[in-house]
Amino acid sequence: MYLRHTVFAFVWLLPLTFCMSCSSDSPETEKVDVNLGGSVDLGSAGAIDANKELASETKTKKTARRFQPITLGGSTPTTTKKTDLPDEQKFDNVLEALKPLQIMLGDWGGVTNKKIGGFSSVETLDWVWDLQSNPAQPALVMKADKSRYYENARLTYLTDKQMYQLTLTNKAGQKRIYEGTFSVPLKKVPGDDNPNIMHSTYKLSLSLVEPANEKKRAQIILNQQNNNRYLFELYDLRGESYARFDTISTRRKGTSFAKSDSDYGSKTCVISGGLGTSQVTYQGKSFWVCCSGCRKAFDADPEKWIAKYEANKKKTANQ
Repeated sequence: MYLRHTVFAFVWLLPLTFCMSCSSDSPETEKVDVNLGGSVDLGSAGAIDANKELASETKTKKTARRFQPITLGGSTPTTTKKTDLPDEQKFDNVLEALKPLQIMLGDWGGVTNKKIGGFSSVETLDWVWDLQSNPAQPALVMKADKSRYYENARLTYLTDKQMYQLTLTNKAGQKRIYEGTFSVPLKKVPGDDNPNIMHSTYKLSLSLVEPANEKKRAQIILNQQNNNRYLFELYDLRGESYARFDTISTRRKGTSFAKSDSDYGSKTCVISGGLGTSQVTYQGKSFWVCCSGCRKAFDADPEKWIAKYEANKKKTANQ
């Protein structure tokens, strides 16, 4: 009986002993490629630790590629982004970028080239400065009457992107946002009727960025012909190119705002630097403004604008 139990125990333990001989304690080594830049010797001492270190090093390198470290107080030179500029300096930069476009200030009449039911659309437009809605982001704003395509517009300059932005709003309150820059740079040319009067010409090309993937009216070009006429051109996206859908031909009501290239003498607007068309007074002294938007801004804080105006005059005189 004792012998029979001993034989049974030996037979039962034999497979277990055989399997244990396959463990990592075997003197034979096996190389396994783990795709981490090399092979790991699983039979050598410390192989598991090496595998962990290698995986950790690879993960660190991948993380470093995705997330670059930020140096605070180090020797790496840093530059001030335009978005980090103080509001006052940002305001001045935006105002300066918009000055070439302030030739659009004033009242205009527009007629569409595209006819519906045999008739063109006739509209009236009024462009003024908006210096109060966003103190750091001045803009030229327009209100339209009887337009097919918009009820108002806001044109400003994005200092971070270094491009212009046009926001159009229709009667339903829907907005379309366009961004772009000059496709034909600003140029001053003598007038046909009077060579002493310099006229502004340029093309500002703006592409639709919001809503995205919209093909209708996907591009707008403000085509300034002279001081008294500009074209508002609308383009649809067809394939990979733009096709003109309609053109609103606008003409200024009354006379031109532009007197000369830049020197308006005593009639310089105290805020925009453009040609003044009406006067405002403060503490018995009169100043010129170019539009109702500048008048509102002046009335809200006359001392601020007078101080900036006098500083600019002194700076110009010293140049």
